[in-house]
Amino acid sequence: MTSTNQTPTPYLMGTACAGLFTFGVMTSFLGATLPELSAHSGFDLTKSGTLFSFLYLPQVPMVFLAGPLIDRFGKKPVLVAGFLCSAAALLGMAYAPSYAVLGALLVLLGLGGSSAMSASNTLIPDLYPKNPSSALNLAGICFGVGAVFFPWLVVLMTARLGLFATLCFIASLVALVALVALAQTFPRAGSAGGFDWGQALRVAVDPAVIILGSVLFFYSALEISTAGWIRTYLEKDLYASSQTSKIILTVFWIMMMVGRLAASQVVKKIRGPHLVLGSSVGALIGLLLMAVAPNVWVAIAGIMLCGLSYAPIFPTTAGTASMYFARLFGTVFGMLMTLALLSGAVVPPAIGYVAQRATVRSGIWILCGAAVLLLVTQGIFNRYERRRFLRPTLGPLSNVAEHQG
Repeated sequence: MTSTNQTPTPYLMGTACAGLFTFGVMTSFLGATLPELSAHSGFDLTKSGTLFSFLYLPQVPMVFLAGPLIDRFGKKPVLVAGFLCSAAALLGMAYAPSYAVLGALLVLLGLGGSSAMSASNTLIPDLYPKNPSSALNLAGICFGVGAVFFPWLVVLMTARLGLFATLCFIASLVALVALVALAQTFPRAGSAGGFDWGQALRVAVDPAVIILGSVLFFYSALEISTAGWIRTYLEKDLYASSQTSKIILTVFWIMMMVGRLAASQVVKKIRGPHLVLGSSVGALIGLLLMAVAPNVWVAIAGIMLCGLSYAPIFPTTAGTASMYFARLFGTVFGMLMTLALLSGAVVPPAIGYVAQRATVRSGIWILCGAAVLLLVTQGIFNRYERRRFLRPTLGPLSNVAEHQG
C-alpha cells in the first residue's frame, strides 16, 4: 500500500498533525476576528451569524466528495489543494471589498479546510495501521491546540498589527503546510488502479458504517452543543461572570486534549470500541451533573468529565473504521464526517429553541438524551462486532463480502 521511496513515517505524521493544527486555526479564527471583519466591511449581527454558515455548510458536501478523491488519487493532492485554496481565501479576505466577496471567500475556505482535514485524518491510519486509534488520538491534540490557543494569539496580533497583517500571517502558515506536503512522498492511494463505485455503494449501506456513522452523529451533537452552550448556560442559569465562563470553556478544551493524550495509551491496552463505550458512559454522567448542577462548581465537575469523556470518541471510532475498511477508508471517512457535521446543524438550534422558551438548563437535558442514544448506539456496534466476527486481525477488507462473511 506504500511506495518504496515514501517519506519516513515521522515526517508524514508531522505533516498530518500540522494539517490538523492548521484546520483548528481556520475553524476558530473567524470568531476571533469577527469584530474587525465587521468593522472593515460594515455588516450587522445578522450578517455576522450568516458568515458562519458560509464557512461550515460547504464542508458537508466537501467531506463527502473528498473521500472518493482520496481513495482514487491519494492524500497528497487533496491535502495540498485544500490548503492552497484555504491560503488563497485567507489572503483574499485581507482585501475583500464587500460582504458578498467575504462570504464567497469563506465558502472557499470551508471547501479547502475540510478537504485538507479529510486528507490528514485518512493519512494517519496508513502510517500506523496496527493501532490507528492511538495515533489519531495523538493527532487530535494538535487540532485542539490550534482551535483553543491560536485565537488568543490572533486577537493579540490583530490589536497590535491590524487585520491585514494577521490574515497574511495565517495564510502564510497554511501555505507553508501545503509546500511541505508537496515536497513529500505519500502512501499510494487505496484504489489507485481505479475506483469501484459499486463497492463504494455497498460499503455505504454496510451495517458497520451505518452504526459508526450514528455514533459520530450523536457524539458530534454533544461536542458542538456543549462547547457552544457552556458559556451561556453558566452565565444565564448559574450567574457566572463572563470571564469565569471563558476560563471554564478553555478548561473544557484542555480536558479534551488531556483525554486524547490518555486515550492514545489506553487504546493500546483495550480495544477501541470498548473505550468508546466507557467514554459514552462518562459523557452521560458528566451531562447529568451539568443538568442538575445547583452551582458553578458542580457544573465545572460535569464539564471537565465531559471533556475527558468526549475526547477519545471521534479519533477512536475513525481508527476502528479504518481497520475494517482500509482500502476505501477515504470514502468511509467522508460518509462518517458527513453525518457528524449534519448533527451540528440540528441539535444546537434545538437547544436554542428550548432555551428561548424555558431555560438553557432545559436544553442541556436534550444533550442527556443524545448521550443515552450515543451509549445505546455504541453498545449496538459492540454487539454487532462480536456477532459478525469483525476483528482487526482480518486486516484490510478488500470487499464487502469478506467483511460480512
